[in-house]
Amino acid sequence: MSAKSHSHDNSLIFAWGVRDHSTWHLVVALLVLMGAMAGFFFVFRVVHPVAQRLPVTPQHVISLDPNDPAALALIHRAQDRSFALLSDDESAATAESPLLAFHPTFEGYEIKLRELEPEPAAIRQPRLFTPASDVLPPVPRRATETVAAPRAATLRAIVSSTLAKRGPASTELHGINLTQPARVQFRVAVGSSGQIIAALPLSGVEDVVVMQQLHDAVAALRFSPSPVRRMEWGEISFRWEEVSSP
Repeated sequence: MSAKSHSHDNSLIFAWGVRDHSTWHLVVALLVLMGAMAGFFFVFRVVHPVAQRLPVTPQHVISLDPNDPAALALIHRAQDRSFALLSDDESAATAESPLLAFHPTFEGYEIKLRELEPEPAAIRQPRLFTPASDVLPPVPRRATETVAAPRAATLRAIVSSTLAKRGPASTELHGINLTQPARVQFRVAVGSSGQIIAALPLSGVEDVVVMQQLHDAVAALRFSPSPVRRMEWGEISFRWEEVSSP
């Protein structure tokens, strides 16, 4: 039985007979790239310029001594050629020309103290107000109309509409000399059983005795009980009413 060749058999899943040469391709491409980069280094290399050195001439300073005849003759020859070179005697000589003389601007001035200016005379202005003077104008005392109680009249307590349904049977107040009934008003709190729990004066008169009598009289008032509400608030005012003659 002859063996069949696997190269021509299409039933194989993997191509075992095909060899991959991609590694050699990469090696060749890498060598070409390295050669190109080496060529670039030679073509585009950096050449630093060479600085030229300038010739330096040494300079020497020779000090000439005037006591030496040869040095003195050399000094005289230099003075003859350059008028700007002056000797010590000429430099020490003062310039007698008025154009060359220097005169500072402060020449001839003396430093002196400035004279003190005289103190200005104090101007006394009139004082409009003094601590003892009254700034506010006098306030007239408010005139109060005093209404005397009529002879045949009774002082009654007027209950507001909130407590009118539970009004007390008798609202007459005896023994109170109230001259200004329109100025007095109380705000009261009535409990469920009809008693006055609190009586707060909203406005009143200056007579303390009359205000105390009114407070006691208001606190003594009794209203009809109300089991629905525990507390009700209302106002009580006063007025004089004439007694009708029978």
